[in-house]
Order: sequence, then structure tokens, then C-alpha cells
Amino acid sequence: MDNSDVLVVFLVMVFLVATSLFSLVKDVHNKRKEKSSGLVVTATRGDKSMNALYTVYGASIAAVLVLIDNADGLTGHKVILIVIGFFCVTYLFFLSSWFRNIVFFPMAQRIRND
Repeated sequence: MDNSDVLVVFLVMVFLVATSLFSLVKDVHNKRKEKSSGLVVTATRGDKSMNALYTVYGASIAAVLVLIDNADGLTGHKVILIVIGFFCVTYLFFLSSWFRNIVFFPMAQRIRND
């Protein structure tokens, strides 16, 4: 394992999978709390927020694809890494309400305000 590309891709994929799994656990926990409380809250995002979400999602997918495509030493494993990266990033940005509401939108708002 002389190649640092493999290590970097491994670390990025571990981070993506771990973040997705943590987000999944938080989403399941929040759904159970929501179900037991009987209260349901629905938030509607405006065009600005959704454009920010789409932009960062696209940049994240592109970054993962470029990282995997340009890494040496991944011959025969690139397709599965791309699929895993795609599913993790897509889950985080579009299916995980915890990630969007606790991580992404507060960061986007802070960047807009600075």
C-alpha cells in the first residue's frame, strides 16, 4: 500500500459511510419520537435554500467522482466506490432530514450571513 491515493479514497469513503449511517440512526430516532408524540411538523424550503442544496449536492457528487476516477490503485473497484459514494451523498442531501436541518442549512445560512 505505497499509494496514498488508496488511503485518501478509503478515508473519504469511510467518512461518507459513517456520516450516512449516523444520519440514518438520527433520522430513525427522530421518526420514532415524532410518532410517539403525535405532532408532525412540515418545513417547506424556498428557492434559495433548494438552489443551495442542489449546488452543493452537485459539487459533492463531482468531487467524489473525480477523487475516485483519478485515484491510482483502484483498478477493479471504482464502480462500487462510485455507487457507494453516490448513494451516501444522495441520502445525506435528499433523504436525511437530520443532515439537512442540523448540518447543511445552518452552515449555508452562516455562509450567507458572513
